[in-house]
This record gives sequence, C-alpha cells and structure tokens, in this order.
Amino acid sequence: MNDSSGSGAPRSLLLLLCAAALAPRPAAAFEILTRDKDARFVHDESGGGWSHVRVGADRALRELEDPRCPAVSKIRVSSYKDNRVVGEPLAELPCSEWRKIPDGFLYSDPAGSVAGIEKVRYTTRGLEVHAAAPGPTPIVGPVGFTQLNLEIDGRRFIARFHDFTRNDDVSVVAKRPSRAAADGEAAFWDTLLGNANRDLESLELLGRATQQNPRDGRSHFLTGMMHLQRSERTDTDPRHMSAAGRLELLRAVQAFDRATPLLWDGVRGDSRVPGFASAALYKKGVAYGEPDTTARGFQAMSDAADVNPLFNGFIPFGAGPIAPPDSDEYALILHLLDDVFPTVFADCVGQNEICFNGGLAPHNLEGTFVLSGDLYTKAGRIAEAQRFYENAADAGEISGWNPRFVARARELAATAPERADLYGNDDPDDDPPFTDFGGAGNCAYCHNQ
Repeated sequence: MNDSSGSGAPRSLLLLLCAAALAPRPAAAFEILTRDKDARFVHDESGGGWSHVRVGADRALRELEDPRCPAVSKIRVSSYKDNRVVGEPLAELPCSEWRKIPDGFLYSDPAGSVAGIEKVRYTTRGLEVHAAAPGPTPIVGPVGFTQLNLEIDGRRFIARFHDFTRNDDVSVVAKRPSRAAADGEAAFWDTLLGNANRDLESLELLGRATQQNPRDGRSHFLTGMMHLQRSERTDTDPRHMSAAGRLELLRAVQAFDRATPLLWDGVRGDSRVPGFASAALYKKGVAYGEPDTTARGFQAMSDAADVNPLFNGFIPFGAGPIAPPDSDEYALILHLLDDVFPTVFADCVGQNEICFNGGLAPHNLEGTFVLSGDLYTKAGRIAEAQRFYENAADAGEISGWNPRFVARARELAATAPERADLYGNDDPDDDPPFTDFGGAGNCAYCHNQ
C-alpha cells in the first residue's frame, strides 16, 4: 500500500498541530434554551440601535445560579453573517450590579457600560436581555441566525434564533416558536448531545409544529437532521442499507426540501442548510441505487462548499465512505484536505464556535481529526491518518471526550494499515465502514457532551 504523504502533507500537518495547540481545555457543557423565545434587533446608519432578547420559563431555568458577588457572569449577543459568527467576545458583567428580585435576579446598568448591556432579568419565569448601542457590535441583517450566550459561574445557557419575520439591514425580528417546535428542538438537542435518547419524541413534536405552521423552516430542518442521524444509527454504510435505513434517508430529504427555501434563498439566510441537505440527497442516491441522484447530490455538496468553505467545506467528505479512493470524487476530498482546508484555517481566528469546540459541537475538533484519519486511511496515507487519530485521542483526553471514543481513536490508529489494505484491494464490498462509535451515528463524536 502506498504510504506517500503527498504534496499536501506539510500543510495538513500544520493545520493539525495548530488546531491541537489551540484546543487543550476541558469542554464546558451547555444548556439550550428553547421555550417561548423571541428577539428583536434594530440598527440605524448612525450606529444607534438596540437589542431585546427574551426566553420564557425554560426547563433550564428551574434552578438558578446566584450571579451576585463573588460569582462571575458573562454575556454575548452574536449573529451568523457572511459565513462567520459576528459579535464581541464574552463580556464580564460587574457582579456588584446584580440584585435579588422575586423568582430570581436582576442586573441593571442604565448606562450600558459593559457591552451595552442595560438589563438582564434572570428568573425561573424567564430570561430577558436589553442592550443598546454604542457598546455591542450591532446585529445587522440579513443574518443566518442570532444567538445569546449567558454564563454564570461556568454554567452556560445558549438561545439561538432562526425563524425571522424581518431580516434586513434595519431590523432583525425572530418570532416565537410554537410550544411543539420549542419542545421538539429541546428533544432534538437532548438526543444529539447524548443526554437522552428522545429521537422519536422529537420527530413527533417537530411534525406537530410543521403541521401547525408549514412555514416553520427550523422545525423542518431539525426533522431532516433527526432522520439523517437515525439513518446513520440504523446502518453505517449507505451502500448496504436496510429498508428502515433507506426510509429514514428518504424522509430526511423530504424534510430538507421543505426547510431549505425557507432558511436559505441562495443569497440570504443560513448558508449551512444546503450543505446538510445535499449530504442527505447524496446518501439517498447511494442507498436507493440511483446514480443520477447520487451525482446530483455530490454536485450539490461541492456547490455548498463553494458557497461557505469555512463550514460547508467538510460536506463533500460525506462521499468518503462511498467513493473509490482512485475516483474523481475522492480526489476532490483530498484536495479539500490538503489544499483548501489549510488556507481556510487562517479564517478560523476568532471563530471558535465554527472551527473548534466553542459552539454546539463541544468535541468538533476531535471529530474532525477522526474523520480526517478515516479519509487518509482510505487514501493509503497511513502515517498522516495515524497522526490525526492520535491527536483526536490526545485532545479528547483533555477536553472530556467520552472515554469510549478516546479508546476507539487509539484503536483506529493501531489498525490503520490493515484497513488501508482493505480499501486498496479490488473488492469494494470488504471496505470497512467509516468510524461509527457503537451505533451512535457519526454526529455523536462531535456533538455528544
């Protein structure tokens, strides 16, 4: 088996070492707020404007942390715009400005001296944040989503807003989701983060939400993601899928077909959505033996990567377990790994939520390393593959990655030569499936907390 590192090896190795150096800290767990949430952001050309974010009596607020001294509280209001997370870093609120009120606590600073934050009402009945310019980086549409991060003594709350009634350079208004949509999103994240297996409950709730409001793009999208994950948990190899696995992929494609035009029009909205939709379409084509659908899906994955290289650049890797290592499709994957990713990596400065472990994928870096190891193993580039697997395990031991995942990464490093030989012979039917951690699905090794 050829173990040549290839012309891209130095750049790939540099990417690996730089990322590993930035990652060695324990990943902090977070709680996602979904109940009765809405947000409004207003901006004018003079630099003025204001923000108002509100969440209702979410389950995560049933028990509160005391933010008064000596506690440390931090806050950030940000948005996803032009394929980047935009906003000031987490700002520390003076603990002396918090006081006790019925059912919770109130932060009050009419001057907005820290990041423009004038008021934070943090109670068991809800969370409310008021901010005004000057101070914070203003939210200026069109955006893909907006987000509130609040930390109190290390406990992290995240509220993300996707469905907008207005989304332009004057005003961004996120409407309140239905109760079914909010609870369906909570069940979705419980499942994806590995906190509980609520996939069927999530699908039932999200289905109810889209029946109530067919234009609920976020619920359609989460439905597609849930079916996509269920397909991976049912069958690890799309080339040999059961009827149940194929049905999950079909339902994923149908949900994404409804979600995509509601969340991304080709210019405005969330440019990550067509990436996931194209991956489902590609896998559906493979699973159903539809060459035209497969080709359409791969082209859509490539197009999505062109639109948003920083996030969607990994989407064509979905062809990795399927495409022959000497195919044009696999050549594109190696080009992305060797040539494109090291260039895009320079854009990761200040983008911890996208590139590293600061977002909703608390082990994004470890998962990326494992997938890169799988891709290099199939290409016969064993030394590079082993370095990626070992760095996944090393970073994971520091960040609190599931010990079972850490052990699996080390096992993959040890068995890379044998698996490379199987990928390189003339029998595609004996190709090992790409990494799957005990039936948890590929999403698990990035998203499980």
